[in-house]
Amino acid sequence: MNKLITTAFLLMALVNVSYGQAESALDETLSIDRLSWLTGNWKGPRDGGVLEEIWLPPLAGTITALVRSSEESETRFVEIIHITEINDSLELNLQLFNNSLEPENINAHNFELTEIGSSFVAFKGISDGSHRSLSYERPEENVFFIRIETNDGEKIEIRLTLVE
Repeated sequence: MNKLITTAFLLMALVNVSYGQAESALDETLSIDRLSWLTGNWKGPRDGGVLEEIWLPPLAGTITALVRSSEESETRFVEIIHITEINDSLELNLQLFNNSLEPENINAHNFELTEIGSSFVAFKGISDGSHRSLSYERPEENVFFIRIETNDGEKIEIRLTLVE
């Protein structure tokens, strides 16, 4: 009888452990939908001008932003940011264009995901010429931070607000 109870107990424990592992594996699957908090029209001062970012909602495994940096008399650059689901993770690609819409680089800059939270995401630059790191945070409903560490180690923080 003790052997039967012990066997039954071990089987129940095994089922519970297996179920717990399946639950946590599902929790680890990354979906682009986790970045829906990026969505919106953001604007703020930058280098004596204005920086604007418009993030479209997640769709078809991607989330995309259009960025414009301008001064009073001209557009400095336009940037397209594209984040995709790749191999159970997220990858960010961005391409800068000058005011004539000529690409600043032949290839887009590539970044791999390093951290993700409910309103925070961070990436590490993996291609030649990309920043060391790039992160986005929305600590409040109307506040959006971009944090950059450049190739030479300069740390930049940009604060944008939601445009209604």
